[in-house]
Amino acid sequence: MDSTMALLLSDTYKQCHDRMYPQGLTKLVSYWVPRRSMLKKQNKMVFFGLQAFIKEYLMGYFQTSFFDVCEEEVIKQYTDAMNIQIGAGNYDVEKIVQLHRLGYLPLEIRALPEGTLVTMGIPCIEITNTKEDFAWLVQWIECILQVELWKPCCHATIGHMYRNIADYWYDKTTDGLDGAMACADFGMRGMSCMDEAVRCSASWLLSFNKTSTIPAISYIDKYYNADCKNNGIGLGAVSTEHSVMGANFSIDGDEITFVKRLLTELYPDTSFSMVSDTYDYWNMVNNILPQCRDEIMNHNGKLLVRPDSGDIVEISVKTVERLWEIFGGTENSKGYKVLDPHIGIIYGDGCTLSNVETIWKELEKRGFAANNIAYGVGAFCFTAIVENGKLVVATRDTFGIAMKATYGVINGKKLMIYKDPKTDTSHLKKSHKGCCRVYKEDGQLKCQDQLTEMSDDSLLTTVFKDGKLVKEESFMDIRERMYGVND
Repeated sequence: MDSTMALLLSDTYKQCHDRMYPQGLTKLVSYWVPRRSMLKKQNKMVFFGLQAFIKEYLMGYFQTSFFDVCEEEVIKQYTDAMNIQIGAGNYDVEKIVQLHRLGYLPLEIRALPEGTLVTMGIPCIEITNTKEDFAWLVQWIECILQVELWKPCCHATIGHMYRNIADYWYDKTTDGLDGAMACADFGMRGMSCMDEAVRCSASWLLSFNKTSTIPAISYIDKYYNADCKNNGIGLGAVSTEHSVMGANFSIDGDEITFVKRLLTELYPDTSFSMVSDTYDYWNMVNNILPQCRDEIMNHNGKLLVRPDSGDIVEISVKTVERLWEIFGGTENSKGYKVLDPHIGIIYGDGCTLSNVETIWKELEKRGFAANNIAYGVGAFCFTAIVENGKLVVATRDTFGIAMKATYGVINGKKLMIYKDPKTDTSHLKKSHKGCCRVYKEDGQLKCQDQLTEMSDDSLLTTVFKDGKLVKEESFMDIRERMYGVND
């Protein structure tokens, strides 16, 4: 994509809409809205990713791949691509030249604060042009905005759903421990590309401190001033994999040699997780770990047993019970059993929302605290949500996100623009009409539309204008908005 000129980052049809708009159009106002949730248990979406998009694309990519490119080269790249796409004479290059000579994007973007939990039907973003000749640019930006933003919002919402479950069971069964340490992102290898993996993990880190996706650290440091080093965000862990276990087993046909080496030679002062089902999981738990009891109890850290297959609920519960029998532990102030700090379990396979909640529920029934187990949430869980046996795949339609133009000024006349298809019996695709004002009533977000002016009294506030970031928030600002200052 680095070789693609910035004004070509769109669907084909965006390149010819400028000549289709009514003559005399000097202003257009559009709204980016989550319209309807496909999830029965989640009717709000976490809004996240706009600041990164603005910095990376509207300021960074547009500067290096459009404004800094000479006019001759811009015209060549544009005409070469569009001649292939729709043929000469079916598009206008003058708008591209005009924008290039202007030297910045004449847009104003107003938005809700990132980290806001947005009710369906409430606009998150309002976009308009700041110069009369560039009304076409407002809807042009839709494609690049959508492709970069809908998924971080989905992933941030999924992370929030996991965090809600973690907070419930941690509040109920632990001595005030932080639910932000309950789950880690294990999804990198299952994502479609590195960009998706990084953005997914950045979204996840709004709710949890732990990830195995290393580049997410530099991403949120760069775009959200996260200061991961001092804020304890982006924590990983020493862990084995099956190749390590198998390679060591091949030497002497016994796993105990390597377990003791991990504890006494390689990581005597470091906690680590050990994948334990390369061969016979229950042999590892019932026979090998008891033989390593002295080494485990003298280890200056925690050994986390990691099952990687099988029935996650049954194995998790039985493992905690067996580790309690072998290593013991203590009872916390709420009366729940906590394993000895030298031993624990982490599961990284099949950690769906339903499975995670069921395990904590079953552990609580047996008198165990939630912090006896940790989870590594993989790519499937970021890609699809299982709800009452129904699979809901995470797409732009998960929250019905759309960007629609709802207001324009044509030859000085203020006009309402809207969409209301009669064939859409569900009314999903019906848009707002006119300018919108977002406000709160009884603690809930509300939207008033059919206004003839952009409202100054709105929760949508300016974050970008005329090529510059007007308002910047840190990662901790956004986290605090979601979970409170003590998180």
